Amino acid sequence: MLSACGFTISGPDRPTCSSDNAANGSQLSTLDPEGIACIREFHEARFDMSHGTIDKTTLSLPVDGDAPDISSDDGLIDLEILGPQGTLTTSTDRIRFFTTDTQPDIDRITYFLVAETPDEFFKALRDGSDEYGFDRASVEEWITDVSSEQDAISDYSLQPGTLLGMNVNYDLRYDANAEAQVVIVDVYPL
Repeated sequence: MLSACGFTISGPDRPTCSSDNAANGSQLSTLDPEGIACIREFHEARFDMSHGTIDKTTLSLPVDGDAPDISSDDGLIDLEILGPQGTLTTSTDRIRFFTTDTQPDIDRITYFLVAETPDEFFKALRDGSDEYGFDRASVEEWITDVSSEQDAISDYSLQPGTLLGMNVNYDLRYDANAEAQVVIVDVYPL
């Protein structure tokens, strides 16, 4: 099990990593250099979309700034996104945040799921249907279609699931001959 990413406040609102605080897992991540270092050190990130978009200042970002991508080369990042009706929990090696320099908030978090086999990929889609509310019949129909072709290639986007009170959209990238299959997941307010 990976440790949680926690912060203690020191100085003028500057979060720092703390292994003592990391154990409680209740603190939210920030996207300033210290917060990103903490995410990479503890391989855990936690963001709150329970009230919709996330104000940049909550993430320790300048209002006119961009949000950096976060990636990990030495293991997956445990990601939590709090929604109005539940919490999305997953593991990923890359997280992106969508905003502009004129936008005061972040309105979308994107992460990537990777499966090494088609069976793992199909299981991830079925699990997503159960956890986030995608239409299960659409998932099964897509699986049947790509499973019927030996060299199937498909780019397909499922209708967002809304069980957590926010949109969770799976954008599928499937190539039966590839070493890995990818889901691009977008999380954004209803």
